[in-house]
Amino acid sequence: MVVHQVMYRLGPVQLATGIRPRNAAAFLLAALLGVCLTTFISTIQPYVLTVNIGLPVAEQGRVSGQMVFYGELVLLALSSLIGVYSDRVGRRAVFMGGVFILSLGYAAYAYVDSVAMLTAVRVFLAFGIAAVNVMVSALMVDYPAEPSRGKLAGFTGMAIGFGSILIGVVFLQLPNLFGARGAEALAAGRYTLFTMVGMALLLVVLLRVGLKGGPPPHSKPSESLRAQFAQGIAAGRDNPAILFAYLCAFVARADLVVVGTFFTLWLTQAGVEQGLPPEQAAATAGQFFAVVMSCALLWAPVMGWLNDRLNRVRAMVLAMLLAGIGYMSMWFIPDPLGPWMYPAGILLGIGQMSAVTASQTLIGQESPPAYRGSVVGMFSFFGAAGILFITSVGGQVYDAVSPSATFLLVGVINAGLFFWGLRVARLHRVGQLAEPVSE
Repeated sequence: MVVHQVMYRLGPVQLATGIRPRNAAAFLLAALLGVCLTTFISTIQPYVLTVNIGLPVAEQGRVSGQMVFYGELVLLALSSLIGVYSDRVGRRAVFMGGVFILSLGYAAYAYVDSVAMLTAVRVFLAFGIAAVNVMVSALMVDYPAEPSRGKLAGFTGMAIGFGSILIGVVFLQLPNLFGARGAEALAAGRYTLFTMVGMALLLVVLLRVGLKGGPPPHSKPSESLRAQFAQGIAAGRDNPAILFAYLCAFVARADLVVVGTFFTLWLTQAGVEQGLPPEQAAATAGQFFAVVMSCALLWAPVMGWLNDRLNRVRAMVLAMLLAGIGYMSMWFIPDPLGPWMYPAGILLGIGQMSAVTASQTLIGQESPPAYRGSVVGMFSFFGAAGILFITSVGGQVYDAVSPSATFLLVGVINAGLFFWGLRVARLHRVGQLAEPVSE
């Protein structure tokens, strides 16, 4: 007697066998809250440097760069191992462990009083960030059926976009809210961080109740960790499409750093140079940043739909083209606060989201089920390497040449991958990629 397992749907997304709508809904909510927890650490850091530590403003940029560097080193070292380990024990257990580490880290963050202690806490938090980032990528691969892989990637991009917006409009306002109720600056910051501790613990409960437990159905937990780790490397060596996805992860993750760090820095500095007060310059930069992120948010489901209609290697090629155009357009902006920044910002948001969703979709299709965590972990490894590259080389180019040169650098890398992807699409027919996937 053959037992047919039911395949469920969450809206337009067809789910993989054994995945229920509540699992997928819990994943999307976890992606939203997860990006809040992993990103808020950096956005609240200037407050901690000023109020908790009393660090002069002139030194905060250097320290902030060091914190990013140390955190990415941890991600670089752990991403592949976390993916491999999740193949053995299951995504839910690793995800819960990562979020619990974040809850402990936020509690310690509230009592930071020196740069040395800040460094120790940020390194500890990086363990949790690595687990959360890799598990979001892994679940995005595990949960959709093949015809809906792009759609789930698009909805995940939207969830992450909403989470990013919540950081600015809700969580960063908490110190002011607590201050308005009579708390001193130090206490207001601690109450804010304790709020994040509570949110992390609630997310642990959500993950336990909502996500599917146990190892992935096709994993091979009997194999050694070393053998599973080697599979992530071998997959890129043997499959040009996986290697293409790895390289695209290098630039896609770096894209997020450029938009989140160098874009707002460039516009804020331009405002100050034009005579605006610092707070007004920051507000103006925030308006342009909102344009970029809003366009990325609106474009996410469109690119997700395209990923499910096109050959997915070609969809990745298209994403590299869009990203290259978006980033290189910054080079031609005469005035970063002028009207031409609006269309350029739209192109930038579209390109950035295209690179993220297309790379996630392609790696999801190509990763072998038995070693999915290994491949996704290696994918995250390349992403962390890309961030390290941009924060070091991109930062030097920013200071030595011009702010727009950093965007040109990323655009050129995207353009190079566009041309290399054309070769991959021409020479390599990847399973179901031979024809567009449709429902």
